[in-house]
Amino acid sequence: MNATATVTRPWRIVLLSAAGMLAVTLWWCVWQWQFQQSLEIARQHADNRLSLYSTTLEGALARFAYLPRLLAGQSPVRSAVLEPSGHTIDRVNRYLEQVAEDAGAEAIFLLDRRGDTVASSNHDTPDSFIGHHYGFRPYFQDALDEGEGEFFAIGSTTERAGYFVSAPVVSPAEGRAVGVVAIKVALESLQASWRRAGETVLLSDANGVVILSSRPGWRYRALAPITAAAMDEIRQQRQFLDQPLERLGRVMADGSLAIGDGSSSERYLNLSREQQRLGWTMHYLVPMRPLYLDARNAFLAAAGATLVLLLLALWLRERQKRQRLRDREARIIREANERLEERVIERTQALQEAQEELVQAGKLASLGTMAAGIAHELNQPLSGIRTYAANGVRLLTKGREEAAASNFTRIQSLCDRQDALIRQLRLFARRGGSREPIDLEERLTFVLELLDERIRRQGVEVVIEHGEAPRLPVLGDALRIEQLLTNLLRNALDVLVPIERPRLAIRLAAAGESMTLRIADNGPGIDEAILSRLFDPFFTTKAVGDGLGLGLFICFGIVQDLEGRISAANLPQGGACFEVTLPLAATQPSSEGERLDAD
Repeated sequence: MNATATVTRPWRIVLLSAAGMLAVTLWWCVWQWQFQQSLEIARQHADNRLSLYSTTLEGALARFAYLPRLLAGQSPVRSAVLEPSGHTIDRVNRYLEQVAEDAGAEAIFLLDRRGDTVASSNHDTPDSFIGHHYGFRPYFQDALDEGEGEFFAIGSTTERAGYFVSAPVVSPAEGRAVGVVAIKVALESLQASWRRAGETVLLSDANGVVILSSRPGWRYRALAPITAAAMDEIRQQRQFLDQPLERLGRVMADGSLAIGDGSSSERYLNLSREQQRLGWTMHYLVPMRPLYLDARNAFLAAAGATLVLLLLALWLRERQKRQRLRDREARIIREANERLEERVIERTQALQEAQEELVQAGKLASLGTMAAGIAHELNQPLSGIRTYAANGVRLLTKGREEAAASNFTRIQSLCDRQDALIRQLRLFARRGGSREPIDLEERLTFVLELLDERIRRQGVEVVIEHGEAPRLPVLGDALRIEQLLTNLLRNALDVLVPIERPRLAIRLAAAGESMTLRIADNGPGIDEAILSRLFDPFFTTKAVGDGLGLGLFICFGIVQDLEGRISAANLPQGGACFEVTLPLAATQPSSEGERLDAD
């Protein structure tokens, strides 16, 4: 046994060592993957921000590009160079001052052929450019030689940095440049916006000198060593005056930029984009510390997951050892499970039987609902038939055969309506029939004629109001709209029975792409507690036998099918009102609809 243990132990050591190396390799891969993911996200964000800042910078400078040439072509400006006089200079000073204020430039100034300033927008300030010589500036020389110039520098007079853009003043007679118009634009607002955004943004010139920065202390520092020739040119042009132009940081082996010394040093991912002007470059610095923290957190998560798996393996090993102890209890548990299964089967059978009973009860309830709805809908035209039949008999008794024939014709029309209703019930599963333009006012007139005897019997005053909009058809079908109007008007007449002076106000108004029908009564109103239940099936406030509670439920279904809205509310002066909104049809009523209305 000892020999076997001696042979087994080295293999265990080898396996544990291999597992450890594999875990370390896995952790390193996780660290690298997370770091690359964070780096890619940072690059995408930086690229978006660089696009934004580059566009902002270009837009801020581009709006001044045309201005020097425009000013150089003005007659007073040319006169101030060709024939200078006190009056001319004063006039040009005021003109340049007004243009600078309107354009938002820091200064606009006019130089003669030698580079001396003869007029300036800041003529009445302590740091006026007038009388100063700027012939050494590149923007002056480039304007004379090439027709335009631009330059960034610290002002030798104001000691404030700015972007200079210039154009030559050309003599019309000689055809040569006799002076230069220069504009100085302050860019501090750009770096102030960068600082407010909480981001590290730099703008460097062609020599790598930072000319704008969201961190003011980094301005006029070099991102790379400046050659001796470039340094001599900078000093000759006095571009940065006496600034030492020290190095801002050092480039690390991985391409990151380390800024600061010792423990205060911080590394940045330097992402840049070249600009269109003067060899400038926009830099977006991403701190490396958060990227390393993300990678470290992923590394720790992987290490934690490995530890959890290790603990799980140890637990499973211990569980395997204890398995034999649980075998003795397995038989008892198995028997208990078998008994439990039997009870579950019994309960399942009982549940299935109860479910079948519930399904059967649901079928009977649905059948009852459908039967009640059919009876309710068929009862309405039957009431009309009874009314017209009774009138017809009385008219025949009195010898008024033509009037009686009219009533019998209406009875035939109501029979046709019942036939159409039965045909519609056959298509119940398809939610209504075809839709066509319907004249809502004509259907309302027809329904009021059906209810005319009851209205006269109750002494109800019916007032019909029309909106200012023209009479327009709605989209629906005549039968369903008649059902809707009949149910609403019958309900209104029911509540007006005990009223001494019953009144019914009906208003039609078109607005936008819909038509609104408003039926208001001066009855007792609706109890606020039941307003939300008015359109529920079988809900009614009438006495037993007077109603089934399906009228408003059917109205709600008809309006929903026609893609409209229906609502009920109480009036401040008393009574209740129902509002129905239906969509307008795109065309005038069809000939078939007109024929049905005529019937």
